Amino acid sequence: MGDNKEQTDIQSLLAQKDTTKLSSFLKEQISDYKNSEMFKKYLDFVAKCPKYSSRNIRMLQKQKPNIGHVGTFTKWKEQGYHIKKGEHGYKILMPNFRPKYENGKPVLDEKGNKVQELKGFSIGTVFEDKQLVEYENLPKPVEYLNQDPNNTKDLFMALSEVSEVKIGLKPLEVDGFYSPQDKCIFINANLHGADLIHTLIHEVTHSKLHTKSEAIFGDKQYTLQELEAESTAYIVANNYDIDTSKYTMGYLNSWGLDKISNEELQGVMENIQKTARGLIEKIDLELEKRKNLEPTKSKLQTEIQEAKKEQKELLKKHEEKQKKKPKKENKLDSFKNKFKGKGE
Repeated sequence: MGDNKEQTDIQSLLAQKDTTKLSSFLKEQISDYKNSEMFKKYLDFVAKCPKYSSRNIRMLQKQKPNIGHVGTFTKWKEQGYHIKKGEHGYKILMPNFRPKYENGKPVLDEKGNKVQELKGFSIGTVFEDKQLVEYENLPKPVEYLNQDPNNTKDLFMALSEVSEVKIGLKPLEVDGFYSPQDKCIFINANLHGADLIHTLIHEVTHSKLHTKSEAIFGDKQYTLQELEAESTAYIVANNYDIDTSKYTMGYLNSWGLDKISNEELQGVMENIQKTARGLIEKIDLELEKRKNLEPTKSKLQTEIQEAKKEQKELLKKHEEKQKKKPKKENKLDSFKNKFKGKGE
């Protein structure tokens, strides 16, 4: 009954097109995510669509709790997909920008472009993957790739590049930790596969969000920071199909999800979405670089390759020269040609 009432409420607000009331409604309903199952659905959606803001994700899940991948009409079209006829999309809040003015003149950035400022929000429409004509032919989710050593290695190297602090591998009694004093992440050298990736993402998140933390093990600040780091690790790992099966409802509740205030929960949800999005975008760039990276050759290898190329070109020229020379007939061929056609 509760879910139906909430969906009725949000549909009513969407019909009014009152973005202020919609924002207030979503803020009031934030406590729904103290339920670990709902919170996990939020993390799963961020893993699928990391570019959507925390508020828009909550807005979409109010309209359809188990909503899949979404995109605008234009974005789906750019990827070669088509929306089924008669489909009604789902609503999100879209920012509206306008040129910024000071003393009657437009403000310009360093490149001479007009600086844009946020004017407000309007209601936009997105469509779910299930609304596509091609839905049945879409690539199905792959199995977890934690057993693929190459995948783990590439992700580890990409994360190492993304990290703004040094990463050290050494024997530890724990999986890993971030030291603000040393500005270094220490990872247990015995970790491998999914555990290695999880731990590294977890500690990279600490190094980005909690640089000046004075949290003590067991206090509220420590709990919130661990919830942020663990949630970000879950999202990023899930995005790259790394096994996340250890993230159970009980595990999430162990970080006091149901005990934090609404304001703290909203802050956590916004932090993990922004951090996960930033990490995924940077990791994607690093993975693309590694994919296009050609192995570097030594000076000797280069010289040998050049010599082979030169030799090949000379041989080709010689063959072409030989083809242009008139072909000499032997005596037997000459005799045959003289009498060709006679006696037939």
